Amino acid sequence: MLGPAVCGGQTRDVTGELALSSDLTERGIFVGKRQPIVQGLISVYDARGWSLSSALGMQADGRRTTRAIVRAAYDGVIDNDWQYQTSIQYYAYPGDPVFQLFDRAEAAVGASFRDLVTLGFSTFHYVHTRNEVSPMRWAADIGARWPLSPRFSLTGSLGLSAVRPAGRYAYGGAGMAWHSGHWRAELNYLKSDSHAQRSIRSSTTGHWSMTVIRTF
Repeated sequence: MLGPAVCGGQTRDVTGELALSSDLTERGIFVGKRQPIVQGLISVYDARGWSLSSALGMQADGRRTTRAIVRAAYDGVIDNDWQYQTSIQYYAYPGDPVFQLFDRAEAAVGASFRDLVTLGFSTFHYVHTRNEVSPMRWAADIGARWPLSPRFSLTGSLGLSAVRPAGRYAYGGAGMAWHSGHWRAELNYLKSDSHAQRSIRSSTTGHWSMTVIRTF
C-alpha cells in the first residue's frame, strides 16, 4: 500500500501519505489484530533516483504501534516502457510479542511495465531467530492493473514465499482501485493457500480488505 515516490524533480523533495485500512495483511498473513489501522509515510527523494522513507502504522485503538518501516531505494528507467527499483528496508512489529518474531531486514528488486504489470523479488532475514532455524527467506510477486476508465482499474496479484515456519506458500488478491487527484482507494479480496492456512496461524482464509489513501 504505502511506498516511496519515484523521483521526478531537480532538487530534493518530500512527499507524504496517510492511509486508513480495514486491516493489515502482508503476503497473505494478518499482522496484529484484525481491525482498522492508520498508517503514515514520509519520503525524501531527489532527481538522481534515490529515496529514503519511513512509515508507521497504528491500530485503531491507538495504544500500540503495529508496524514501523525504514527504507532506502533507487528508481531507474530501462526504456520508455520499463522502470526498475532496488531497495533495502527494515520491518519492525513492536506492538505484539508474537509478531516481533517477524522483524526482518529485507532487500528487493522490482520492475514495472507502463504501470500495468509489476514484478518483484525479495530476500529477507528474521533478526530474532538463529540462522539455522530461520535462514534467508524469499518472496516473488507479480501484480497487474487493467484500466477501466481514467479513474477506475481492475487489479490482481499473485505471490510465492518461503517464511517461518519452514515451507513455501502462495497468496494473492483481486479487486478494484480508484484514484482522483490526491485520493486513492483500493478494495481487494485477499487469500493464502491451504499450506499457509495449516502452517501459519494468522494466514487469511479469504477476506475483503479496503484502503483509502491521501497523498501530500
